[in-house]
Amino acid sequence: MRDQDGLYFATSGIRGKSNLEISPELALRVGRAVANWLIDDKNSSHNVYVGFDNRRNSISIANVIIAALTSSGINVTTFSDPIPTPLLIFSILNSKSDAGIMVTGSHLPKDDNGIILFDETGNYFKGILEEPPSSIVPWSELGVVNYNQEMIKNYKNHIANYIQSKKLSPLSWSVVVDTAHGPMGLYFLDVITQLYSNFKSINYEMDDTFPGRLSEPTPKNLIDTNRFLQINNLDLGIATDMDGDRVIFITDKGEILTGDYIGAVLAINFWKKHPSQTIVVPINTSAIINIIADEMGGKIEYCKVGPPSIVNKMREINSLFGFEETGKYFFGKDHVYPDSLISVIELTSFLFEKNKKLSSIVSEMPKLYSLKTKINCDRKNSKNVMNDIKNSISNYFNDKFELITMDGLRINFSDNSWLLIRPSGTEDYIRVFSEHNNKDKNEKLNQLGQKIVTDHISS
Repeated sequence: MRDQDGLYFATSGIRGKSNLEISPELALRVGRAVANWLIDDKNSSHNVYVGFDNRRNSISIANVIIAALTSSGINVTTFSDPIPTPLLIFSILNSKSDAGIMVTGSHLPKDDNGIILFDETGNYFKGILEEPPSSIVPWSELGVVNYNQEMIKNYKNHIANYIQSKKLSPLSWSVVVDTAHGPMGLYFLDVITQLYSNFKSINYEMDDTFPGRLSEPTPKNLIDTNRFLQINNLDLGIATDMDGDRVIFITDKGEILTGDYIGAVLAINFWKKHPSQTIVVPINTSAIINIIADEMGGKIEYCKVGPPSIVNKMREINSLFGFEETGKYFFGKDHVYPDSLISVIELTSFLFEKNKKLSSIVSEMPKLYSLKTKINCDRKNSKNVMNDIKNSISNYFNDKFELITMDGLRINFSDNSWLLIRPSGTEDYIRVFSEHNNKDKNEKLNQLGQKIVTDHISS
């Protein structure tokens, strides 16, 4: 959170316990540091969009950030009510804004919160911002605060136009939508009736105590959602995190699909329409996308883990699609940011064209087993450990393999199984990812990965 030279923003911003780490004191420092960054780097007038979700201390943190910005001479545009994160990014991209700040716990536990900084392109800011020794300006130079409720209307119109561009008729399906007690529920109501003839909503009401389920749409947190789907014989389940950038889908068979599998489903449709295009995925992505690419003659390009890297790589190579396993999908030049509404529209469009249930499409894809484990390792030592592993990795395998040294070490094998060893960016762990089409062999592969790490930590 704090670097010796300033405030450090990771790929997911600054996270911590509500009112302890994500505190008014921190909010003041964030606002002043962002103001200092803009004043140093820009020559025009400055405006920052500030949004907040419905977690208990989000509005108070947002208000302190706004006070810090305006007292430093920065104009602020904000909203009177909690909003989903995609709406904030849309606002940045559709206004003359220099940056955006979102106060949201996103997928974190209910007693956590976070502050995410976006640049003027809508991408996540990662880096260190220096705090100024003083940022107080004269009365005549104080920033002003504007409440732009019109942008909410613009966002809703944008989503409605996007649906119309797909030329969809509502599918005669029954679906359940679970928005994790966050602000995205209000926006899904306007959209889902245009996509499906019948729908039921659960965990729709905004509630920072999360009585229905926790925010992150994981299989563990979606047990009740899945049970609701199956009891009511529904055709599809849609589950977001509370700030609405992630979305996970459940088939009519009760299969909770990761973002990797939905990304592969969408890739089938994408490569049919754009056969020469490259899809961007982070280095920890399932081999299912490699299998689909081989079948369709598609191309993929790896990037480092995290949305900033996905966005930067997509822009660098002019890619029109990217995704990550958490359920974040990035579409085209106008939606190079994760928005669960856009993702639902894209998947629905594909299901409409195929006239098939999602379970039917997934059944045609190979079943892969994945496993994630972690080994304790001091972050100060992880770089040396990783270098040692890189130099000796060939000693552990008899078969030929491809080694990718990006954001860790990924070992790809000829049967599409793979092993990834990478240090955590925020915790004292080295993580081990493995995937294989055989469950037992995958467990053995992961155990080997753990052994490789422990061998070099203890050496």
